[in-house]
Formats: sequence, C-alpha cells, structure tokens
Amino acid sequence: GGGPCRGPVTPQNFRHIQQYVSNEFWETEEGRALTQEADLVVGMLPDQATEYIFDYAVKYRKKFACLPCCVFPALFPFRRTPSGSPVNVYSELVEYLQGKDPAIKSTYLNFIGRNKVLYM
Repeated sequence: GGGPCRGPVTPQNFRHIQQYVSNEFWETEEGRALTQEADLVVGMLPDQATEYIFDYAVKYRKKFACLPCCVFPALFPFRRTPSGSPVNVYSELVEYLQGKDPAIKSTYLNFIGRNKVLYM
C-alpha cells in the first residue's frame, strides 16, 4: 500500500507530535486531522504508547516503524500472544504486536540496545 513518495523529509513536511496517545486520541479533532495528513508514524521506544501506534497504523493502513521497548505486563494484563500466552517479556511483546497484522515485518537497526524495528 501507500501512495507515491512526496520527496525528502524536510522541516517543512515533517511534523513531530509530542502527545499523550491512546485509541481515544484518534477520535479527537487533532487526531482525525493527523489521520488525514500522516504518511508515516514512527515510534522510537514509545513505552506505553507502543500498542496505540500499532492499532492506529493497522486501522488507518498507515506506514509505520516502531522500536518497542518496555513490556509493562502489569499495565496491560489483557495482552496475549497469538498462541494465547500472556505477554510478560520482550519476545512475547514482539510476537503480540506482529500478530496485529500479517503485513507487519521486522528487522534490526545498526546500534546497540533495543534495536528491533517492526514496520509496515
């Protein structure tokens, strides 16, 4: 999916949003406006917002790249891997997130630390 490339990223066509993100946010006026204009969503170790980035990208069929980091099993006890196991460790979080859409792929970035990026 996705449309034609709009050219290189410049300060004029790049917008950094520092915002509390939840599924409810995308229903607000600001969230709906972002849904219309965003070509790509990037999450760099977004902690509790990780799942919302995936949900948004899948729902609105947006390209995204996200480096998940912390699992937060106590905050998200409902999370289950595709096989039904609770999500308690990083590998299970990755499995859970990739289970949201078969088009989600993964690779590694060239730096030390949590460098696995999931993208669509």
